[in-house]
Amino acid sequence: MLKGHVFSKQLFGNPIFALFINTFLNGANGVSNNYKNAMALSHSGNNITVQSGAVCIQGRFVEEDTSSTIPVGTDTAFCKLVIEIDLDKQNTESELNQVAYKIIKGVSSYPNLTQTNIVKNNAGIYQYELARFKTTGTGITDFQDMRTFLDISSIFTQIRTSLNTMLSDLNTQFQTLFNTSESDLQDLIAQIQSELDQVEDESIYLLKSGGTANGDFNFGGNVICNNLKNSNGSNVIYKDNFVVLTGTFSNTGQTDRSVNIPFPDGYNHNNSIVVSYDIYFIYEWYHEIISGANLQKALHYNSSGLQAQVKGVTDKIDYRIVLLKIS
Repeated sequence: MLKGHVFSKQLFGNPIFALFINTFLNGANGVSNNYKNAMALSHSGNNITVQSGAVCIQGRFVEEDTSSTIPVGTDTAFCKLVIEIDLDKQNTESELNQVAYKIIKGVSSYPNLTQTNIVKNNAGIYQYELARFKTTGTGITDFQDMRTFLDISSIFTQIRTSLNTMLSDLNTQFQTLFNTSESDLQDLIAQIQSELDQVEDESIYLLKSGGTANGDFNFGGNVICNNLKNSNGSNVIYKDNFVVLTGTFSNTGQTDRSVNIPFPDGYNHNNSIVVSYDIYFIYEWYHEIISGANLQKALHYNSSGLQAQVKGVTDKIDYRIVLLKIS
């Protein structure tokens, strides 16, 4: 059966009005900061006083018309002062039974609030926190004001400002459009059509999962991936796979010399191979054994590291070893 709200001779039901207010406020709760005393809080001994004011809770307004003093007890507890809406109760013409101040308590920590969806269900309990504190036999300690506030006038000001900004932007865009020449409009249409074509053939974007993209890609940052392969399935070798080790053979004057070289971090005898072992003497680098000379060089490596050896000359000799990480 259809029911009318905001129709002639039809009642504007309180659930629909609460829905309207809650939707307008985007679900926000809070005290009106420009009505009466804004429900200001104070405490003395084992009592809390709430001054006059009004609060909107899930689209429903509750007013404190004068002031109320609430006793909190003398037991040792973690407490919250809440306004509780209980739509499962029934009001009368003279009694507001669905709303009350309530002290909820915890033994070792502050208790959780009960906040069911009273807007959707038009039933259930919703608690709005005004304050939290601790109680002892001597009074209230660690008192915290937990009120939130709604500034309705600021909301309308913000809406008005946003609308004016939007209208100004639209006016600027229309002025730009109307002042654009026909040739410029045709160029703009051609550009849009070209971009749409690229979207359609997938050349303008990369697929998130699978697929093939053709053409060159330029990246401003790093390319990060789990594995990079050529089209034939082999792994791609990149700069960080290589490391160059350099040094000098000691004991100049001896013809048989060697040097022990530890593997650099991340490299070992199982995941690396030697790409090049070069030596430097008589002002040049040599990769192969020199023809006509007695020079010999060897390189051994195992789990302990690398051992470079050289024989046949007494000159000062430097070495350069290139390692490639293959796994």
